[in-house]
Amino acid sequence: MFKTLTKTALILSASLMAHAALAMPVLKPSIVVDTKVVTVGDMFDNAGIHAETALFRSPAPGTVGAVPLTSVHLAAQRAGFTNYDTAGLSQVRVERAGVKIDANFVNQLVNDELINRQLLLEGETAKIRLNTALKGLFADGASDNPVMVLDFEVGPETRTFAARLALSGHKQPLRVDGRIDIMVQAPFITQSISKGEILKLSDIEMRPASEQVIRAQGPVLLEDLVGKSLTRSLRSGSPIRISDVAEPDVINRNDLVTLYFKKGALTLTVKAKALQSAAIDEPVTVLNLMSNKPIQGIVSGAGTVTIPSGPAKIAAAN
Repeated sequence: MFKTLTKTALILSASLMAHAALAMPVLKPSIVVDTKVVTVGDMFDNAGIHAETALFRSPAPGTVGAVPLTSVHLAAQRAGFTNYDTAGLSQVRVERAGVKIDANFVNQLVNDELINRQLLLEGETAKIRLNTALKGLFADGASDNPVMVLDFEVGPETRTFAARLALSGHKQPLRVDGRIDIMVQAPFITQSISKGEILKLSDIEMRPASEQVIRAQGPVLLEDLVGKSLTRSLRSGSPIRISDVAEPDVINRNDLVTLYFKKGALTLTVKAKALQSAAIDEPVTVLNLMSNKPIQGIVSGAGTVTIPSGPAKIAAAN
């Protein structure tokens, strides 16, 4: 009985010691904070009741610092936190999160302002070009309002903007200005296609393009393109202009076709060979196979040509 109790006590003691070892605070190799102060809980796993105790100030928003182990020891000692595992580390990487103020951020801000002022139509977006580059600028991400727009001016005619922004963590407002390019959805080729090929819906992708360029070339709708033939070869990623497409040929050179003339109940037909390719409603010259004489008509369908000038012309061609 005594031996059993002793063995049980030893097992329980070992279990408690193992649990205590597992629960010991352990220094982290790298941390990311979004506040001005680094706490024990930020720096150590299993920080326990000391988790909210401040150790030292965090770096500036958007920056990274390396804290030597000696500095960690001193800060922890001042906080009354001494029993922990350093995990063999010589330093800790400390990063302060922040809101990056760059061209992309300002671009979204300008879009939001233009939408609020109803200066963008449906399907339009704004693309900006800053007059001065923004480098390494961050606002405090822990703030309820990291960036506040103090002033915003836009010149609809000159396509320019100027804004003054209050950044959390910065004493002086930031002024940004530049030009605005209005972007609209326009069709682009998704893969390289040769001249004469027929466009399918899968060959076309709508992407943002400069509204000024599209206005100069003329707007192009999907229904203007699908099923049409390319008048020139286009490389993948190229924009498609209305001049790049035409109705596809329904008659090819050397095709056998039927000539039709209709007037009232009267219909005359003649077999011929196409001397050129043509699309519907286009003029085409064909060779009358009976008389071996050329005659001109209008393509009315696949393999069919209509003669508009009457039976006299057909008779003359026979």
